[in-house]
Amino acid sequence: MAGMVIARVLLFFSFNYRRHDYSCALVNWFVTTDEKPDKDTDMWTVQLEHDELGQRPIFQIIDINSIARGAHLLPVYGSSRVPEDFIHHDALDCFQSFFVNKFVDHHTFEFLIDSP
Repeated sequence: MAGMVIARVLLFFSFNYRRHDYSCALVNWFVTTDEKPDKDTDMWTVQLEHDELGQRPIFQIIDINSIARGAHLLPVYGSSRVPEDFIHHDALDCFQSFFVNKFVDHHTFEFLIDSP
């Protein structure tokens, strides 16, 4: 993904230490599931990164200046139906993997395409 990584921001916060303000975010990282984009959609597929045992997601605090832009994630639905009472803001917790939508706008496309 042109050196970019995907994270889910859980919390924005700031603190002051020795008269300097630090603006941070608590994130979960997503990792690519393959070394190349999906051959059918030409989009990268990512899933939540977990610890060595595969049981707990990894949390990290980052400086918000390291955030380049928002990402549009599309769930990889699979073959089962989505329940009628599904609430869309639960999607990141309900699906196992996601496509990184580089077609959402021109800027994202330019940002995520591989350079020659």
